[in-house]
Amino acid sequence: MGLLRKVRPDLILMDIMMPELDRLQTTRRLKSIPGLANVPVIMSTGRSEGSVVIASMNAGASGFLVKPFDRSALVAKLMRALQTSRTKQSPSER
Repeated sequence: MGLLRKVRPDLILMDIMMPELDRLQTTRRLKSIPGLANVPVIMSTGRSEGSVVIASMNAGASGFLVKPFDRSALVAKLMRALQTSRTKQSPSER
């Protein structure tokens, strides 16, 4: 989180099973920081239960990938998230 306050990424790809951090709480925190609120967060996991997907999207995730995923699915999801993010940005954020 400290690094994200110094560097604004174009996109965050986050595994749901992160050690020592709750992914939903982390996503909510990211979305509460003004400079990071519009950065798309795509979650990835080996679990595809509907409740996991819904909870992630409700926390602010822009997309969801279930492992294993192929390269074309990853690239398509990343491109879609980046295009959507750029249309939401103000001119000063671009």
